[in-house]
Amino acid sequence: MASQAAICVAQFMKEPNHKEKLEELRELDSWKRGEFIEKGGWDIMPGQEKAGYLVARACADGLELLIEK
Repeated sequence: MASQAAICVAQFMKEPNHKEKLEELRELDSWKRGEFIEKGGWDIMPGQEKAGYLVARACADGLELLIEK
């Protein structure tokens, strides 16, 4: 799970507009952040069609650390 969350964070940060997306994520309630990640598709691992909610939630938790900086 941790490695998938790290890949998700990396995929999120590769977005050209990742700073704006981080701001959008920051403004969301914490319980909506996993859904935001799912909608963006960053939680989908290479070779997968769909990811589980737990990956999106772990990814959102990892991105929260970047938001706090």
